This record gives sequence, structure tokens and C-alpha cells, in this order.
Amino acid sequence: MKKEQNFSVLNFSRQTVPIVMEDTKTRYNWVPVGIYDQDDFFEMLTDAYNTSTTNAACIEGVSDLIYGKGLTTTDNLFKEELSRLIPPEDLRRVSFDVKLYGNAAFQVVWNKEHTKVKKLYHVPVQTLRAKKLEISSKIETYFYCTDWSDTRKHKTKIEIPTFGTSKEEREILYIKEYEPNRYYYSLPDWISALQYSISEAELSNLHVNNIENGFLPTAMVNFNNGVPAPEERQTIESLLEAKFTGTSNAGRFMVSFNDDAINKPTIDVIPTENLHEKYQYVAEYAQDRILVAHRIVSPLLFGIRTANNGFSSQSDEMKTAFSIMQTMTIFPFQNLLLNAIDKVFIEGGIGKKDLYFEQLTPLVILSETAEETDSTIEEVQDDVDTSMENTETTQMEDEPKYVRPSDYGFSKNYDTEIVK
Repeated sequence: MKKEQNFSVLNFSRQTVPIVMEDTKTRYNWVPVGIYDQDDFFEMLTDAYNTSTTNAACIEGVSDLIYGKGLTTTDNLFKEELSRLIPPEDLRRVSFDVKLYGNAAFQVVWNKEHTKVKKLYHVPVQTLRAKKLEISSKIETYFYCTDWSDTRKHKTKIEIPTFGTSKEEREILYIKEYEPNRYYYSLPDWISALQYSISEAELSNLHVNNIENGFLPTAMVNFNNGVPAPEERQTIESLLEAKFTGTSNAGRFMVSFNDDAINKPTIDVIPTENLHEKYQYVAEYAQDRILVAHRIVSPLLFGIRTANNGFSSQSDEMKTAFSIMQTMTIFPFQNLLLNAIDKVFIEGGIGKKDLYFEQLTPLVILSETAEETDSTIEEVQDDVDTSMENTETTQMEDEPKYVRPSDYGFSKNYDTEIVK
């Protein structure tokens, strides 16, 4: 008589490269953005930031460099007014959003006559959705909702006009970069590392599970006395899980009572050779790809230690890396924000101002430069600020702006609300 056997085969889900799409065919009058037909783009980026250590360090480090020591101007009489128009904390949040999401937004508040801008507030960009284009080629309205994943809250959404398209007291200035095949939103510069951020997060989950399982090897337990009923099988599986998983169960042993040796359970350990080396390779590779996507020349700038990069000293590495980082990564972000603010000031009755960001400089660079020039750290920092001030002024006067007005429309603290 043939004996019954019971064996299960698990089909593991497959991951594909996520393709972010603007869903212009939706039944709504706004444009969702996400993977395929899901409006999950901003949530997905937030999860990648919250769960990947390398990704979080890069985003926070770059956003801190973008904001630097804040926005200032060559017009000393206007400095105090500038801080009132754009509160520093709001600008810091916008700098963070433009790095994390690739999109950022200011709420622009006008006076009652709509002749002069009174203030610019940060608006969490994940709370905004662009209205579908119908006749006009320019986005004229954004919808504000605190939670787009909750369809019940769609009824309470607020419609706010885009900056420069109305005479209303409140408008939205949407800041984004140009993206091919996208009109309503843009992608963050690190989008190509999204899967590597997810991989790094999954490695963390893997190690946590290994710890909770007491580092027990992968094994198959075979019971050789027949196939029990489904309810009994479930009971046995639950007992095994309760007895042998969790950190408090590490080091426990199994006792089996059998009628004879023939029916004793067998435990087959599934070999996983050099598993720690594979995990280490995946972790290092994922970290490297994330750094490349963020255009981080030297991880040392953000407190991330990696293998030797060929420099004679950490100081030399940081000096070269910081110079490249400022030119290739930080300045483009700052220029994007400065163009947006310039547009508001010019069209908002304030006039053109020579604005620039005061730069942050690593202390190791300041201290070594001070030692070489026989100066104090404060004097070196003043020289850097003066140099940056002259550079920003020259760029704004002589170079064309690469951000088009049509790109404007709608950013770390997500409880910011629209000012009523």
C-alpha cells in the first residue's frame, strides 16, 4: 500500500524595477502618481528613507548642505525682511523635500489687494496633487489633502491656484526639475537607487529575524509516523514555532519520544555555506549603489566609513570630495530654489534681490586651511562665505536661469498645514 506524503512548495514573489507613472487616465480630476495605477509615489519614497540607513544619511546630509546656514542677501537692509518673508524653518523643510521627493512647494500668501507677497510657507509636497490639464498647457490648480490614501478625506480636499495664475490671497508655488515624459511631477535624483534602498532595508529585516530565531539553521523536520489531519498539523507547527523561535529560545534542544527508532523524526539541515559573506557583499554593493545615485564622492562627508579611496589622508579626500559635491550636487539644488524664490519676489512686488545660501564647510577642511594660512577657523569661514557671495551674485547677474517658469506650480516635518 502506497503511503501518503505531504510536501508544500512555496512560490516566492518576484521584485521588478519600479516604474513611476503619472496616471492621466484616472477618473479623478487630479493626477495620481505612483507604481502603475497606485497613488503611492511619495509614500514609497518616505519608506525608502525611513528604512534604509545609507539612504537616510545621504538625504539628510545633502539637504543640510543645500540649506547650509540659511538664505541671505547682499542687501544688508533686506536681511531682516528676508527672514520674515521666508521663515528659516520653512526653507529648511523645503530643502529637505526637494532632495527626498524631487518636488517641493511653498504656499505664497498675498496681501488683500494682491499687489505684494506677504509670506512664503512650506507645504508638505506629498499632500498636493496637480489638477488635470484640459485646455491650458500650464498647471493652474493643485489640490491639498492631508491623506490621499484615504478616499473619505478626498471630500475635504482644498483647491488652490498655482502661483501667478489668479488674484486669490493664497497660491501654490510648485518647485520641480524637468523630467522627460513627465509633466506634472518630477523624480528625485536618487530614484535609480530605490531598489537598493529596499534591499538594504530587507537585509535589516533578515538579521532581525535571525536574531529572533536564535540563529538556528534552516532545517526541515520530518515526522515519519503518517500524515496527521490539517488541524493537527497546524497545532504541531505552532508548537515548534513557539518553542524554537525568538531570542529567548536560543540554545534550546529538542526532545522526541518515539515508540521505535523507525518512526523517530528526522531533522535535515539545509546547508547555507558562506552565507555571511553573501550578506556582506549584498550590503556593501547596495550601499555603494546608493552613494552613486546620490552623487556622494566621499561618504566621509556624511559620517559613512567605506574602503580606502586612494587619497593620502582623510583631509585630502574630504577637501576634493567637498569641492566636487558643492559644484555637481549642491549648487544645482540651491539654484533651483533661488530661481523659484526670485520669481516670487519679482512678480510679488518685492523686486529682484541678490540672494544666496551661506555654505556649510566641514570642520576638518576649515581647521587644515587655517593651519596652512596661519589664520583662525572663523577667518577661513568668513573668506569662504565672501567667496560664495561673490560667486552667487555673478551667477545670478550673468548666467541664464535654467529653470523655466512653466515648471513652477507645488516639502521633514509633515504636520505642516495649509494656512487658512
